[in-house]
Amino acid sequence: MSEKRRVILWTCLAAGLFCIELILVSLTPLAKIGNGTRFGSSGMFYNLYMGGGSYLIPLALYCLNIRAMKYVIGCVNGLWLICHPVIALICFGAMALPGLLKMSYGFLDIAGLFTAGMSALCSFVIGILWYPMCRKKKDAV
Repeated sequence: MSEKRRVILWTCLAAGLFCIELILVSLTPLAKIGNGTRFGSSGMFYNLYMGGGSYLIPLALYCLNIRAMKYVIGCVNGLWLICHPVIALICFGAMALPGLLKMSYGFLDIAGLFTAGMSALCSFVIGILWYPMCRKKKDAV
């Protein structure tokens, strides 16, 4: 697989998982605490545009053969790598300590928190794997 295809594949995978993570977080009971991130709200769509656009705009420029954009994508990926474990800790912590938030959870709330936390962990792993997969030199023939 060529270097360009690898970068496109792994960047789309990282962006897609991050957007799925944001959608799943908006379905958890934690989104009810704040005003702007409930599912279907303008805040949720703003987060999706910001998160997805931060990956896809440099990727589009990279597809136009601006090689420096690969490093911009790497910086964007590193920035979002900070958020994934924080989101996972918040989701798993909310599952473990519902009394701290003065909330009672049903089965669907626990399932939503667990799914969002696991999605955040998957996004973190894909973000980490982006670097060795996309920093490879051209394939030897």
